[in-house]
Amino acid sequence: MSALLALAAAVALGVALLDARRAAALLRRVRRGDGRETRAALPALVDALAAALASGLSLPLALAEVAPTLPPALAAATRRTAASLALGAPLTAAFGAYAGVAPDEDVAPLAVVLASFVRSGGRVGPSLARVAALLRGRLALEEERRALTAQARVSATVLVALAPLGAGFFSIAMPDYAPTLFGEGLGLLAVAIALEAAGAVWLWRIVRGVAPSSDLALFLDAVVVGLEAGLTFPHALAGIVDRAPGLARREEARRLLADLALGRPLAMALREFAADANGARVAALVSSATRFGAPVAQLLVVQAEALRTSERHRAEATARRLPVLMLFPLALCILPALLVVFLGPPLLALLR
Repeated sequence: MSALLALAAAVALGVALLDARRAAALLRRVRRGDGRETRAALPALVDALAAALASGLSLPLALAEVAPTLPPALAAATRRTAASLALGAPLTAAFGAYAGVAPDEDVAPLAVVLASFVRSGGRVGPSLARVAALLRGRLALEEERRALTAQARVSATVLVALAPLGAGFFSIAMPDYAPTLFGEGLGLLAVAIALEAAGAVWLWRIVRGVAPSSDLALFLDAVVVGLEAGLTFPHALAGIVDRAPGLARREEARRLLADLALGRPLAMALREFAADANGARVAALVSSATRFGAPVAQLLVVQAEALRTSERHRAEATARRLPVLMLFPLALCILPALLVVFLGPPLLALLR
């Protein structure tokens, strides 16, 4: 009995730690402004900024004019950025106001385009339109992935909650249920907790399997924005790496930049940058385009779209498999836990 109680306590502690980690991750996302409202407002910020700059306003004035139309957190960061620029702060330092408000991987392309505009002038409208389109495409893909897994996430939550809800119902309906469960049935309770915890973790891992892996398409989008703003491939890559610490493949990109700075040929550096089949294909195409003088930006745009299409198809296929995959934790963990909780105390009462 003591061993079962110790097992139950260990499992409960593990579940509590898992919930604490998830709560901390959620808190970090909230602090970073990764909410839907803030992220959905970013493309509108870019569009309004493009219109303001096209009308002849300076960048600080354009940001100040756009700020009142944004959600509160984003508006405050935009005002701070405008004030910093008006006081003569470098653009990179001024855009630090968005840290903790919007994800770095969303703000970095905008910062790269505006830095190029401040340095050399010219027409910034097409580049900002590209940034807005990329942000909208990224948000649309995330919303589609979230919608595909919504039913599975709700089903998993309901399955895990059945045993605790059933135990609460029987405790109210049957006066002897709770004393039996917490008395003679402590061993059964420990088994039920262990099965519930195992089923919850199993279901969580299955549902989480639809989440994207390293997002190469996001990385390519960021580089394309720099190229279309008039930067060379190394400068576009360096601008994104410096401004987006959380960007996918950032460490590989830093090694690529180091190799290029040491004078290694682009083809060889790109081959080492590739970590999988998709990366190898992109590296080979960029190497060929650079060698023959073909436009690299349009090539990367096509590859990023192809990668997003592949990711969408993979998410759809995985979402279709979720009901079948969820049968295993249901049959091996959730249903046995339900039987133990529902039938264990009544059987113990009958045997007594």
